[in-house]
Amino acid sequence: MSTRRPSLARSGALSSVFVLYGAAAAFAASLIVSNAIGERGAGSFFNIMALFTIATSFSVFGADTGLVRTVSAQTARPGGTPVRDLVRFAAGPVLLLSALTGLAGVAWSLLAPDAGEATRTAVRIAAPFLVLAAAMTLVFGVLRGDQQVVRFTALQNGLLPTLRVGAVGAAVLLGGSMGLLAAAWTVPVLVVLAVGLPPVLGILRRDDARHQPGVPASEHRETRASFWSFSSARGVAALVEAVLEWVDVIVVGAVMGLAASGIYGAVNRCVRVGVMVEHTARVVTGPAISAALASDALERARRIFVDTTRALVMLAWPFYLTLMLFGPGILGIFGAGFPLGAQALVIICPAMMLAMSAGGVQSVLLMAGRSRWQLYNKLSSLAAAVALNLTLVPLWGLRGAATAWAAAVLIDCGLAAEQVHRRLGIRARPAELLPAAGLALGVVGLGGLLVRLLLGPGLVGLLVHAVAVCGAYLALLWILRRPLGLEAFLSARRRTG
Repeated sequence: MSTRRPSLARSGALSSVFVLYGAAAAFAASLIVSNAIGERGAGSFFNIMALFTIATSFSVFGADTGLVRTVSAQTARPGGTPVRDLVRFAAGPVLLLSALTGLAGVAWSLLAPDAGEATRTAVRIAAPFLVLAAAMTLVFGVLRGDQQVVRFTALQNGLLPTLRVGAVGAAVLLGGSMGLLAAAWTVPVLVVLAVGLPPVLGILRRDDARHQPGVPASEHRETRASFWSFSSARGVAALVEAVLEWVDVIVVGAVMGLAASGIYGAVNRCVRVGVMVEHTARVVTGPAISAALASDALERARRIFVDTTRALVMLAWPFYLTLMLFGPGILGIFGAGFPLGAQALVIICPAMMLAMSAGGVQSVLLMAGRSRWQLYNKLSSLAAAVALNLTLVPLWGLRGAATAWAAAVLIDCGLAAEQVHRRLGIRARPAELLPAAGLALGVVGLGGLLVRLLLGPGLVGLLVHAVAVCGAYLALLWILRRPLGLEAFLSARRRTG
């Protein structure tokens, strides 16, 4: 039977569709909550999301990324460590830690009388699902490591958000209590885990058949110690990433109240839609970069990195330019009070554009086995984020939170870019990126600015911009696909698929 996989181009296209759909579904869930129960209710909902995300990251502790790296690397080498052993290395500690974390959450909800009853109920409902969420994340890691990125994104960014947005809508119709919303966010994990397990079992059976008696063991076989040496560092970094994603929302809520937290949470959700583009690139190219580096094919890894960086600029820059120019119109969709967060978008979006222009440096660090470098970067970024949030939010409000976020993004990205460029020797030359950046700035930036000056930053201006300016940009991408490198990129991905 053929085991030929889809090309990176096809995988990337399909995965991008699922990721964009997932971002839209998560956006829709936030819209449903914010319009149904207002800024204060939205603030509580965003805090529930934050706690569950952070607890899941803590429970998995980097084992999912460890599986991505080791499954792809070990299956690329004759005599590599069996995938079944890699899963065994990961599963025991993760399931134990997630169970203990869930029990701690239940205990807190029973012993914390100062917390509101709604919050304690939400924690009691969500905590038991931590084990399932951790197991689901490990399933995703195996699928990614086996380069089944389309199936992975179909589950994580297709099925899971679809179930969540439907459940959130039902919870709102039933009254919109925090307990119902917590159940709506966590129960779908069970369904996705049940759907994701059979493909992983198939991977294990296929890999078992590959390991025939008499094949000499590779000198680069993975051990439990080496697996967790990498994964534990990545686990701390992943936990730091989760805290970084939500620390400003939590600080805003503590300092300014739940209504302000709801507004800033909407800003956070809008910006994170663009981050999904980088996440797609990491998912699609991570295993390929790992395999290239494992085979000492440095130029191949650099080519993938450059192609990915160019694609990030082409896709992410127009999105963030649109957020900057039409923030009031976009945030107004959440409700009447939400456009107050538009100034925060003007601060954070330029930082996100710079981060995207650095390319998939985080993926390169991880796939090169430099998880500890990434950990130190994340810790530096977190220290800056916490210090700046505590200092600037009381002084500048939402603008202070956005400033802290921008600084944290630039610190993390700058350190990672320096390490990838100077120490690993993988970088994109300016000439390889300038055409894509110039097109985005010239068409979407200047065109959007003209529309804003004529029609304002509200919903009407946003719609005209989306149809006329973004439509023209997409047409130009197609017309200029050869000088922009898109045609060569797609051809190369088809040949190597």
